[in-house]
Amino acid sequence: MLNSRLKDKKTNLTSFWNWGPLLFSGFYLLPSIFQIESTDFMQMFTIVLLYLIFIYLYVKATLRGTEQVWLQLMSLILVCVIASYLTVGSATLFGFVAYIVGYNFSNRARIFAISILLLALLSSSQIINENYAEYFLSGSLILLVALFSYGIAGRNEFFHKRREKQNSKQLEQFAAIAERERIARDLHDVLGHSLSSIALKAELASKLSQANRQAQARSEIFQVAELARELLSDVRKVVTDLKELDIDTQINRLIVRLEESGFKVIRNIKVVDLPAKLEGVVNLIIKEAVTNILRHSSAKYCEISILQTLDSIDIKMKNNANETSQITLGNGLSGIKERSLQLGGKAEFSFCNQQFVAFIKLPLSIKSERAE
Repeated sequence: MLNSRLKDKKTNLTSFWNWGPLLFSGFYLLPSIFQIESTDFMQMFTIVLLYLIFIYLYVKATLRGTEQVWLQLMSLILVCVIASYLTVGSATLFGFVAYIVGYNFSNRARIFAISILLLALLSSSQIINENYAEYFLSGSLILLVALFSYGIAGRNEFFHKRREKQNSKQLEQFAAIAERERIARDLHDVLGHSLSSIALKAELASKLSQANRQAQARSEIFQVAELARELLSDVRKVVTDLKELDIDTQINRLIVRLEESGFKVIRNIKVVDLPAKLEGVVNLIIKEAVTNILRHSSAKYCEISILQTLDSIDIKMKNNANETSQITLGNGLSGIKERSLQLGGKAEFSFCNQQFVAFIKLPLSIKSERAE
C-alpha cells in the first residue's frame, strides 16, 4: 500500500496534467502589477504572500494523488476569498481550485466540492468593486469550467495508466506461466522417452547379468551409455535454446537447421528493433513454428516472412502439407496461439493450395511498456 502511494506521488511529480496549468497562475499578479503605483507596499506584500500560500496548498493537494483533500480544498477556497478583497486577479485562482476538485475528487464528492467552490466564487464577486464584478465573474467562470474539465481529464489519464500497468503485470505473469509450461513440455519431450529407455535397458542388463548372459548384459549397458550421452546432448541443446534471445541469430540458426534437414527456405526478414520482452516471445514462436515444419512438412520447402510495421510484427510461415479439412493443435501450435493472445495479438492456422500457413500478428509495443 505504501509503495503504491509513493509511486502515485512520483507520477504526480512528473505529470504535465498537474504542473502544466501552474504556468498560467501568474495572471493572478497582473492586475496588481499594472496598478503598482496605486498599491501600497503592505497590500502588495499580502497579495504576494497569499499567492505563495496558494501555491504551497496547491502543490500539497496535488501530491496527495487522487485522494480527496478536503482540508487543502477549504484552505485554498479561503485564500481565494481573502485575495478577492485585495485584487481582481483572484479570479485566476478559483480556476486552479476547480482543477484540484476535478482531479482529486470523484462522483458525489466532486459535485459537492464544486458547489462549495461556486458558492465561494459568487460570494467573492460581491466583494469586488462593482466596476470589475462582471469581468471578475465571467473570467473566473470560464477558467473554472476549463480547469475543472482539465482536472477530470488528468484523473482519467492517471487511472488509465494505472490500469495499463496492472494489465502489464498480469501479462508478464501469464507469459511467465506459459514459458514454464513450454519448458516443462520441452523437458518432458527430451527426457521422458530417453529416461524410460535407460531405465528399461538398465533393468534388462541387470537380469541378463544375473542369468550369466554377460555378453548381452554388456551390450545393454553400452546402449544405456549411448542413450545417456544423447540425452545430455539434447538437454544442452534445450538450455542453449532457452538462453538464445537475439532474434537475428535465432532466425539464422533455425534457417540453417532447416537447410541441413534438406529444406529449401525462402526468407523475407525485415526487423528493425524490438523491445526485449517482445523479442524473446517472437524467438519462442518462431522456434515452435520451425519445429512444427520439421515434424509435419510433407515436402522440403518452406517460406519464412517476418515483417515489422509501425505498430506490429507480422510472422508468416508456409510449408507444403497434405490437404486436410481439420487442423489439430498440438503442444507447439497451442503454445504459439496462447502466447499471441496473451500479448494482445492473434495466431491463425490454415491450409491453402496444399500449403500449411501459420500467421501470427503481435502488437509492437507490449501494453506493460506503453503504460510507462
